[in-house]
Amino acid sequence: MKKTIITFLFAFTSLITFSQEFKVPEDIKLESREDFAAQEKNILSCVDWLMKTPLTEQKEKRTEANRYLMQWLTGTPDVHIEIKQEIVTFMDSPDLLMIFMGAWAKNTIETRDADNKAANNLKGIEAVMEVYTKNSGSIPKIKSIEKYVKMKEKGTLEDYIKRNSN
Repeated sequence: MKKTIITFLFAFTSLITFSQEFKVPEDIKLESREDFAAQEKNILSCVDWLMKTPLTEQKEKRTEANRYLMQWLTGTPDVHIEIKQEIVTFMDSPDLLMIFMGAWAKNTIETRDADNKAANNLKGIEAVMEVYTKNSGSIPKIKSIEKYVKMKEKGTLEDYIKRNSN
């Protein structure tokens, strides 16, 4: 019992520490390919923080993190996000759109495969579904994301994304 309590406290403390750990970089220089590459670890941390932090918490920091992510995305020569209306059906939700783009970028950084649109779209949609589900009480229902959740349960999501990624 004592071991279980200690394990729980450690896990809880780690979660709290992680959510406070990411700090939005300030006064960064993004001019060369090397400048953008030097920010990749921060971008990964930023995306993880955006995904793990509830949409209703730390709104000012979320705005700063989104701004930092967008600044990096619009200039990096190594990540090219393609927004297809057949896949990104939640353009009315800026928070979820940023999650999609962040997850796409994260997958590109981790795999070094910027050309695999199907895999990047799938990671983006899976991240959106995760954040949408975790925040279901604080954001309005979005039928298209609900549809994606059902497709994932049926095992048809990946095929749908592949068909619509080209």
